[in-house]
Amino acid sequence: MSRVDFYLLSDESNMHKFACIIASKAWSAGNYVYMYTESEDVTKRMDNLLWTFRDISFIPHEIYNETENNGTPVTIGHGDRFPNHSQVMINLDNKVPEFANKFNRIIEIVESNEKKKEIARQRYRQYKKGDYEIHNHKIDNLKEFYQSK
Repeated sequence: MSRVDFYLLSDESNMHKFACIIASKAWSAGNYVYMYTESEDVTKRMDNLLWTFRDISFIPHEIYNETENNGTPVTIGHGDRFPNHSQVMINLDNKVPEFANKFNRIIEIVESNEKKKEIARQRYRQYKKGDYEIHNHKIDNLKEFYQSK
């Protein structure tokens, strides 16, 4: 059974930065991470952000290409293909990908506006029907979260 963690952010403008923080934490814990996005544009944006979100650290990452990334700790992509070696998926799309159950852990980031919350509630219901283990976390301060653990 896969575990799904919903992170409710207090400030919607930090969603992509929070995804980078989660990817860093998961990679530091020894996991392979796949950041699933809704489009090529968001994939490229996340690729750029992983280079710049912190000036004192580096997260080894690449845009997913099914023939080249088997050893890359963090990959970013969209569409129906995904790396088989990743344990953690950070879902940055508004829908649950069909292959979500292939990951041990799924991260869902919920922005703090009502429209985004309702879309997240739909994903929550989908996971619940799929018998996933679901956990909820409220994030009030990204800096404190990043420095914890």
